[in-house]
Amino acid sequence: MRLNRQYIRTQLMAQNITKKVSADKGRSTSAEVLEKAYSRLETRPSEKGIDQLNYSKTSVAGNNGTFSKVFQSANDRTVTDTGEETVIRSNNPYESESDIRIKILDEKYSRMNAINKTKSDPLGYIKDKYQNSKSPYFRSDLSAAERQAAYDNETEWLFKGKAQNYNLQDAAFRNLTFNGEAESENAKVFQRSQVNQQLQVLLNRNHIQIPAGTELTFTITPIDYKVKVSGTDDKELIGQIERLLQSGDNSKELFVHIMKSQARDSSQYSEAAYQKYQAVREMYEVTGYHLKDLEVVDGRYITPDGRDLLEVYKEKLENDPMQKQTASYAISHYGSQLSNIAEIGYDAIPDFILSIGYRNGSLRDLGQSKGYGTGDTEWLETLKRQTGVNY
Repeated sequence: MRLNRQYIRTQLMAQNITKKVSADKGRSTSAEVLEKAYSRLETRPSEKGIDQLNYSKTSVAGNNGTFSKVFQSANDRTVTDTGEETVIRSNNPYESESDIRIKILDEKYSRMNAINKTKSDPLGYIKDKYQNSKSPYFRSDLSAAERQAAYDNETEWLFKGKAQNYNLQDAAFRNLTFNGEAESENAKVFQRSQVNQQLQVLLNRNHIQIPAGTELTFTITPIDYKVKVSGTDDKELIGQIERLLQSGDNSKELFVHIMKSQARDSSQYSEAAYQKYQAVREMYEVTGYHLKDLEVVDGRYITPDGRDLLEVYKEKLENDPMQKQTASYAISHYGSQLSNIAEIGYDAIPDFILSIGYRNGSLRDLGQSKGYGTGDTEWLETLKRQTGVNY
C-alpha cells in the first residue's frame, strides 16, 4: 500500500488513523489461551452457566493476569528469514487491546446468545435479567452500567446474529483499566520489536556483526531513501550496512517506521518538511516526475513535454479504478501543496530527513523524550501506573 494514499484517506476523509491489522499469524496462539480460559465456564443452558459467563470474578477477563497473558500471546511473534529481499516492514500484524477485548466479547456473547435462544421468549428473558428487578433472573450482582452493557450486547447478538457494535462497559472488564494513549504506545513498542528482529535477520543473513556498545546512526533522505551510516571509523562496516539497508525496500520501510515512531516533541519533525515530503512522494509515485527536476511556470510545475504536472496527476488517478473514487480529494489537497511549494521554492523548504540510532541490537529513537527501543520504555510503565492500566 502506498503511504501517501493512506495519508489521503486518513488526513482528508477520516482525520484519524484507525487502521488495525489482525493477521492470521499468531491468532491460533491467542485463541488457544482463550479456549483454555473459557473451558472453566459452564456452557450448557443453565443459570449457573449464565452466572459464570456474565460475572467478572469468574470470567476470563476478570483476572487482569489472564488478559495480559492473552494479549502477550497474541503478539508473541518471532521474525524468521523468509529469503525475501525486503525484510524490514513498517507495518507488522498486531492485535491491540481493543482487538483482544472484541475477541473476548465475541467468545462470551456467542455462548450467551446460544443460551438466550433456548428460551421461549429470548428478548423477554434478556429484559428480565437486566431490567426487571423483581424477576428471579435479575442480575443484581452487576452494576447498573454492566447490566446496560450486557443488555446492549445480548440484544445485538439476538437481533443481528453477531454484534456489530459493543458496549465495552461490560462486566468482563470490571477489574481492568484501559487507556487509549497506552494502547497506542504499546503498538509502537510492538512495531519496534518486530523491526529490531527484522534488522537482525538482515545482519545475520549477510554475516555482519556490529560490536557491542557501538553507537551508530542511520540517516535516511526522503524520496530516494538513501542511507548514510555514521558512528564508527570502520568504513567497511559502514559500507556493508548501507548496502544492506538499501536493498529492496528496506530503507523506505525503515524511513516510514522512524516517521511512525516520532513523538510529539520530536526535534526531527517539521510540518513544512513533512508536507513537502508527502507532496513530492505522491507526485513521484503516481506520475514518475520528481518536483526538483521540473520547471515552475506561473506557479505551476511543468513536465518536460509542456504539460501541467497536476493535470498529469489527475489523469493518472482518474484512470486508476482503485483511486478514481477519491481522486477529487487528492487533486484538491496536492494541488494546494504544489502551489505552496512553487511559491516558497523547493529548496527553501527543508527536506524531511530522518535519523535513528542503533546500539546493542536495538534501534534507538533520537531527538525525543520517548524511546521505543529495548530497555527504553520505562516511561510507558510510568504512564500505565499514572492512568491505572493494570495488565
